[in-house]
Amino acid sequence: MRNGALVIDDLVILGRSSPDRLSDNRVSVCAAGYSRTVGLVRLYPTRMDSPLKVWNIVTVPVERNPQDSRAESWKIHGSKSEWEHLSDKIEVVGELRGKDRLPLLNPIVSKCVKDLEEQGRSLGIVMPSSRKCYFKLRDDYDPAIQMTLFGGSSISDKHGYRLQPRVTYRCQECRLAQGHDQQILEWGVYEWMRKNPEKEEQVWENLFCKEKQQEILFLVGSQARRPSSFMVISILRIPKVKDP
Repeated sequence: MRNGALVIDDLVILGRSSPDRLSDNRVSVCAAGYSRTVGLVRLYPTRMDSPLKVWNIVTVPVERNPQDSRAESWKIHGSKSEWEHLSDKIEVVGELRGKDRLPLLNPIVSKCVKDLEEQGRSLGIVMPSSRKCYFKLRDDYDPAIQMTLFGGSSISDKHGYRLQPRVTYRCQECRLAQGHDQQILEWGVYEWMRKNPEKEEQVWENLFCKEKQQEILFLVGSQARRPSSFMVISILRIPKVKDP
């Protein structure tokens, strides 16, 4: 503990969702990762400019969010009062190498999303045995949504995109006859859509073009108000471990 905060010093970042806007107009990103000491961790809110890139290993002071009862949910200590300098609280201490990624995550892969729901868990990792990615017209699309300047260009939250990326899939030992149909929140997918507005479908080829050399895992998370409704936070593409 440090100044009333729990310090996680081994958090491996596994994904960041597309930005959204808080009620006080701050633009935030939800990040998720895994710590050997704490387990799966959700960090929200975080700034868009934070160094929470996938596979970074970070040290970060956290505290519970009284507005989020999910066991995996935390917020960075001082997230509101120190918002302008919040990213300075995160220290990047390393990066998880490719050969170390599967050994870290394989022990925590769940057989089915249904198992996570029944265990009361709001974050988990599953290995899809089959999948089909697609776009759906967004019901809550708002073309007039306020834009935010980031890195010299404008971005919006997911409601500012007319298309919603989704995936249907079955887990390794799927318990649902129809499998799963879930929204994809991965920030990288939305960034491709923003930068390539007439080439959205190409994002799937970009994601899976090296699939023969990779294991595909989905980092999934449930909604705070709908614990049985899971979404894909991140599509993890991990180099396969070669036999010695």
